[in-house]
Amino acid sequence: MSSHSKYAIGVDLGGTKVRLGLVDENYRVIGETPRLDTFDCRNGDEVVARIRQGVEQLLQINNLDKRHINGIGVGSPGPLDPYTGYIKETLNLKAIINYPLGKSLAEATDMRVCVDNDANCFGLGEQKAGKAKGMHHVIVGTLGTGYGFAYILNGNVLHGATGTATEIGMLPFRDGIYEDYVTGRGLRAMHQRLAGEDLDPKTISQKAFQGDEKVLKTFEEYGKAVAYTLLPFIAVLDPEIIVLGGSVSVNWQFFQPTLDATIRKHIFPNQQESLKIEKSELGEIAAVIGAAGLLEMDYSM
Repeated sequence: MSSHSKYAIGVDLGGTKVRLGLVDENYRVIGETPRLDTFDCRNGDEVVARIRQGVEQLLQINNLDKRHINGIGVGSPGPLDPYTGYIKETLNLKAIINYPLGKSLAEATDMRVCVDNDANCFGLGEQKAGKAKGMHHVIVGTLGTGYGFAYILNGNVLHGATGTATEIGMLPFRDGIYEDYVTGRGLRAMHQRLAGEDLDPKTISQKAFQGDEKVLKTFEEYGKAVAYTLLPFIAVLDPEIIVLGGSVSVNWQFFQPTLDATIRKHIFPNQQESLKIEKSELGEIAAVIGAAGLLEMDYSM
């Protein structure tokens, strides 16, 4: 963090709620992490007002003012332009489509603001304070309602020319796209194909923990599918570590064996020995930490 400001505020902006956290110079979250609703926000200005409310609440809780804060980092659904903080399009929070979130929040709070994709923030949080702490070549994926993906190189997010580098969820895969296979709905569809049962992801998870053989077979195939989506990026980026999070990762113990075995089967021997493949332990708080870390990043193209 800045030498003259001890804290940053990290904001995890979602389709129904926004979560805020005060993050210190060692990337530790201090105290409470307030949550406010966003599902009722009708436009971008109302979203900004809700975030501003959360910022004021966070400062009050911690008996701080703006002089103690280096700025605000926001992890938002995208696609978006991280160089300007402009939200281009998002299915999860339609109120901010085609909206200058970074500029508007900076004006509303009179503070410096950085905005980036929520998956990028999750990845940066893992690199700053999680399983990938201190590592230089980091792949992070989130397996949930969508397939989030980020590559962190030397403490910076890989953005590309338009800010959409590593947005891989829509890539073609088998008879569909990545998100048809490795998201929650992908898990549901896979189990229906393999076992003839139409179960929601929560029920599939419960049955796995109960030892249901059909579900365990589905997770074996699910692990292979996740592996095959990762392999092209392992070949191109040669990471030190892959960290996976998201709601589906609660089932890690059931799909990790085939995920790991499939990846190691298709990479070089030196990679087989060195590559770490881990489940996130930070959970949702990774996005808050990573959002705060945006303030230290180099946004030059």
